[in-house]
Amino acid sequence: MYTPDPEESISLFISLASISLMSVLFGRKTAGTKLNTINYARGLVVALYIISWTFSLVAAMLVQTNNFNEISCTMSVYLCIVLYAMSKIIIYLFLMEKVYVVTAVGTTRTNFMLYRINLGLLVPYLVIFCLMIIYRVSELLPNGECRIGLLPPASVTLILYDIFISSWLTLLFIRPLMSSTSLLQGPSKGKLRDVARRTLMGSLVALVLSTGNVFTLVLFKGQERGLICLASCTVDVTLNAMTVHWVTSRGGGGRSNTAEKSSNDRRQNPNTQVTTEKQVAPIESHLSVTVESYVEQYHQQTSNGSNPEY
Repeated sequence: MYTPDPEESISLFISLASISLMSVLFGRKTAGTKLNTINYARGLVVALYIISWTFSLVAAMLVQTNNFNEISCTMSVYLCIVLYAMSKIIIYLFLMEKVYVVTAVGTTRTNFMLYRINLGLLVPYLVIFCLMIIYRVSELLPNGECRIGLLPPASVTLILYDIFISSWLTLLFIRPLMSSTSLLQGPSKGKLRDVARRTLMGSLVALVLSTGNVFTLVLFKGQERGLICLASCTVDVTLNAMTVHWVTSRGGGGRSNTAEKSSNDRRQNPNTQVTTEKQVAPIESHLSVTVESYVEQYHQQTSNGSNPEY
């Protein structure tokens, strides 16, 4: 009778935990949201949730059949290449969108030179994707263990590209935060600065996770056990999705202060009727109350020639 080893049990637990976590995050982010209210940036977030959930689901199935199964072993390496690459591209597009948000004023994405340059930097990833397909490794050892990975021509190229693109996007957030003449400066730009700070931290997390995960591929030289590779990639995509969820979630500090102030006013003036606005979304992480809503309004008013005050 076959008995799962500890590595298989741990990998399966990680996949199942990631499935549950991604389901919760997806539900919180999309609760009560209509399709016609999902714009490009929010669509990227939802797509990242779906891909991360799908990755965890397929990984959970492959983990249970990884040993003594050549088909499962081969599918494992393709899963780590295709869905993992898709999640990374979505994260890069999301970070590029945030760069546009905090640096462009009154211009569209297609007319913004930096945005076009960033999109052009994604083209080499297509070449790297082809290298990963060509130099993939999937084999069964005599003891039935599945070994998957990437050979150095693909793994080294991938880690160098990940470090470059993540570092580049990180610098694009540091520059406006440090500059005294950037769009983020001024007493009325607090929310926009918060967008930049949160996304900067998200970019740093993506850099650390990508470097660590791909470094293991380089270290094992295409001979990493399939269970470990699936588990590490699952953790990578899940933590990235959690980071994006935090980046796009609205802080509750301002709302708490407002509620406390209103409560104090009612206690001091019990006869005064207080009119409150209807909450569009009661959940802090709801799509319609994320920082993108503020940014869209800011860019729209700026492009119309007005100076919004927030």
